[in-house]
Amino acid sequence: MPAPHSALPALLAKIDTLIEADKFKEVAETFAAFVKEHPTTSYLAAEPIPFKLNVRFSKKHGSSATTTFTLRHTTWASDVSVALKQSPEAFAALVAKYEADLAEIAKTVKKVA
Repeated sequence: MPAPHSALPALLAKIDTLIEADKFKEVAETFAAFVKEHPTTSYLAAEPIPFKLNVRFSKKHGSSATTTFTLRHTTWASDVSVALKQSPEAFAALVAKYEADLAEIAKTVKKVA
């Protein structure tokens, strides 16, 4: 009898959709609901989220601004993970702060072709 498939790919696809739509509170709510139902998957569910945010930031604000931001905020990915597990409101607030920082950086960096 084959083992049941992991529910993680469906979760991560949903998170991709929410991040692309800038629905960050919903990202954290979706994560929390999933982990409540599947408590042993917390690490595997949370680990890709900072990378997914980085991709969104790069698309939205440009790779130069995103790289500058990550160099200035070296703990940003771990801070995202902490906020994600803290509460949907904490996660959404942190991402909003990062978005504001990125928008300011994007005004000053040179665009790369």
